[in-house]
Amino acid sequence: MGDAPQSDLDIDLTNPKLGEELLKDAQGDLPINVWKSYFWQHDLVQKPVLAWCVDPDDPDVAPIDPQQAVDHAEPLVAEVIKHLMSDSPQEALEAARKAIGFLVQGSSDYQRGRGQSPKMQHQAVRAWVIREFNPHPTKKDESKILWRELADKLFIKDTKCPRIIRDEAGNTVCGKSRHDTDSPCVKALQTAVSHLESSMERDGVPTDWNSKQ
Repeated sequence: MGDAPQSDLDIDLTNPKLGEELLKDAQGDLPINVWKSYFWQHDLVQKPVLAWCVDPDDPDVAPIDPQQAVDHAEPLVAEVIKHLMSDSPQEALEAARKAIGFLVQGSSDYQRGRGQSPKMQHQAVRAWVIREFNPHPTKKDESKILWRELADKLFIKDTKCPRIIRDEAGNTVCGKSRHDTDSPCVKALQTAVSHLESSMERDGVPTDWNSKQ
């Protein structure tokens, strides 16, 4: 059996093999848990851009009504206080993260989508994390992973890309087994990551991972 996926509680952001692991699990839990771990470790949990990690296709983390989010989070806050009073900081931290998770799901920033689909926001987080942990050996602010390679890693399922794209014939399925550099999927991913970085800058979140190490 394979190793259990790492939660955001036990990820070592300084692990030199993390970039390789992210590539192997591009569509799995690891990129999202790395993103959340970055926020936890650097006290950025109140930043609205954190909500970009929510996958709208996952029923367990899909957007919920803001009042429902508060109702779910409230007892967890009481649990945090109880654990802190009993000198159980790890349990308090886990309860706090669960509470914040509910608040993220109900946040207006996630509900609005900021001009693009939440699905592409979610993919932008994956792409940004993978690029950031696979830096180019000689080119500053570049990744050794090409954009078309990223699109293949993130979009292709069962040997073909199922994304709906707009072309001269209207809305059609991409259907590629390997993306070209100038394909619509690659351009969409680049645009989404650009929007993500703009949102990070707006929220005061460093876009250079190494600057916070």
